[in-house]
Amino acid sequence: MPVRAQVIQVLLLVPLYTLLGLRWTVALAALGHVLPAYAWLPTAPWWLVALGAVLLFSPPGRLAIAAGGARLLLRGVEPGRHPRGGCVHLRLWTAERLAEVSGATSLTGSWLERYARALGAKVGQDVDLHSLPPVTGMLTLGKGCSVEPEVDLSGHWLDGDVLHIGAVKVGAGARIGTRSTLGPGAGVGKYAEVAPGAAVPGGVPPLHSRSRP
Repeated sequence: MPVRAQVIQVLLLVPLYTLLGLRWTVALAALGHVLPAYAWLPTAPWWLVALGAVLLFSPPGRLAIAAGGARLLLRGVEPGRHPRGGCVHLRLWTAERLAEVSGATSLTGSWLERYARALGAKVGQDVDLHSLPPVTGMLTLGKGCSVEPEVDLSGHWLDGDVLHIGAVKVGAGARIGTRSTLGPGAGVGKYAEVAPGAAVPGGVPPLHSRSRP
């Protein structure tokens, strides 16, 4: 990474860790009401503690912070090749760190589908999503497809000094096995199946519905 980019990353950690610190502050303020004997605990009005809990701990609040921040940070970013340490790389890095400190990376169940849609992904009906969507929102999930846990859908990777960003498409009825990786520009056809632990750098042809495993 260029020195200039490293300096910017360090500076960006200040607001990111401030958000993380706010989460701890809200938790300690709540304990200050429950355990008034401990005078060293911070205190705040109950309504402020409740508001902070909704924004910083509830699934809707975490989703709104992470998705809203990512949409703002990555506005105008297109698939393609970008320099490592450049503006696009730093914006992408910040969006991913924001998702981590806001707690969005711990969302599960149907909240993952809501998170994906909030990021701008196209999610069909009856999708079974168990992995984090890309912060870029460059994801299309066809009707009835299944994405098992720990699948890498980030849609970007670094190759030396070049950042590759691409869209990821999963066709209707397709199944993506656990801990597999779909690279930038990867496309899985209808009813196709990606084995657990596999890597898909390009395309997987569709299968006829009657040939589905």
